[in-house]
Amino acid sequence: MQESEVLELKKSTAPIREIIETICAFANHQGGEVYIGVSDSGEVLGVEATDDTIKRLANEIKLATEPKLFPRIELTLIEGKQCLRLSIEEGPLKPHLAFGRPFLRVGTTNQRIDQQTYEYLLQQRQNGYGFDYLFCESASLSDIDTDTLMSFAESANAKRFANIGVYNTTAEILEKLDLIKNDKLTNAAMLLFGKRPQSFFEFRYEVKLGVFADNNGYNPILDEKVYTGNLIDVQGSLSSAILLQLNKSVRIVADSSYEEYEYPLEVIREAVVNMIVHRDYRQSIKSTVEIRPGSVTFYNPAQLFTPTITIESLHRHHPSRPGNKVIAKVFYLMGLFENWGSGTNKIINLSKAAGKPQPLFSYQDGMFKLILHR
Repeated sequence: MQESEVLELKKSTAPIREIIETICAFANHQGGEVYIGVSDSGEVLGVEATDDTIKRLANEIKLATEPKLFPRIELTLIEGKQCLRLSIEEGPLKPHLAFGRPFLRVGTTNQRIDQQTYEYLLQQRQNGYGFDYLFCESASLSDIDTDTLMSFAESANAKRFANIGVYNTTAEILEKLDLIKNDKLTNAAMLLFGKRPQSFFEFRYEVKLGVFADNNGYNPILDEKVYTGNLIDVQGSLSSAILLQLNKSVRIVADSSYEEYEYPLEVIREAVVNMIVHRDYRQSIKSTVEIRPGSVTFYNPAQLFTPTITIESLHRHHPSRPGNKVIAKVFYLMGLFENWGSGTNKIINLSKAAGKPQPLFSYQDGMFKLILHR
């Protein structure tokens, strides 16, 4: 065992400041592990540690870091001697600070992050949302809709072979999905599986659907509904409601007949899922869907993640860059999100195959718009 870019060795817990700086450096890089009870040369010395030691370490790391870091701390046996292992994943809210300073792992050392890199990481954090990773402080397991969670688990097992034990406890399933940490539920947990997300996120997740009589203006309104359930319920209900407003015909092939909508189901589903996965949940603005005689328009707060993602790049293969990585992961496991940057291409290609004009993507003032021409 020797120190590396992802491994640090400490004889004891005495150099606590160095240990915390290392955890911070790992979180700002690609994650890593700190073994306490092992010398720099790799000699296993062992360490005396109790549950109180673990609690003290966890508390000191939490108090000294911002955004707060919660490494996994556990006792482990190495060569028959008790050691401590601290594990931290790459942080979703980089840059993390330790004692008010940002550190980065470079080789086997922790180095202060220069101002230019710090500002770049900070910009990436602001654009990358990170809202879904944050704790929903007032939420508890009793706020989780277990029926929706179990239905998701069955779907994820069937679609992606996710190996989620349907007989596991609610907390165990949520932990596997990174939706609970240290007994605290994340915002993503409540957005995805909450019984009443509106109790926690006023306007931040709602979708308003309006059906209008003409192509301009908002009067008269033929139908209107606001969807306020959890995101999984919203996706299904909203997709179905949009399809009900589309023209359809009955196609007969051989001795069988089936209904064919003016837009393929995959296009509507992709548009709805993209709106849910990519929206900026930090903004107290409703997402909207407007159905008019000549168009269906999806409109939601979001970031474009330039220069990686541009409006032009949406028309060709491009990197997948969801602002809400945990939410994206759950929709991926349900088979509704591919995570390949192919969603907009699918919308374009399937629309063309259905004989429709090319969809129009636009972005202005923090709002993303997709127009499907009917």
